[in-house]
Amino acid sequence: MTVLDQVYSRFAQEHYVGRPLRRPEHVAALLKAAAIPPTKVDDAFWRQIRSDWLWGVSAVPFEGEHAQRHNAAYRRLCAESGITP
Repeated sequence: MTVLDQVYSRFAQEHYVGRPLRRPEHVAALLKAAAIPPTKVDDAFWRQIRSDWLWGVSAVPFEGEHAQRHNAAYRRLCAESGITP
C-alpha cells in the first residue's frame, strides 16, 4: 500500500460512513493542488477542506488564504485526469 493509499484510507474512514463520495483520484488531485506530499497530510491540512466538498456538494475543496489558487489547480488536475471535480 502506498502512502497515498494510506492517506485515502484514513480520509475515507474519518469522513464517510457508507460509500465514499470522493475517490482516491480526488484526494490525489487535492494533494497535488496544495503541493502537499502524502507524508505531510495532517489534521491542519484537513481543516482547510470545505465540508461541502467532502460530501460531494461543492466542486471547490479549499478555503482560506490560498484557496483561489489551490481550487484552480484542483479543477485543472481533475480535468487532466478525466474526473469531475
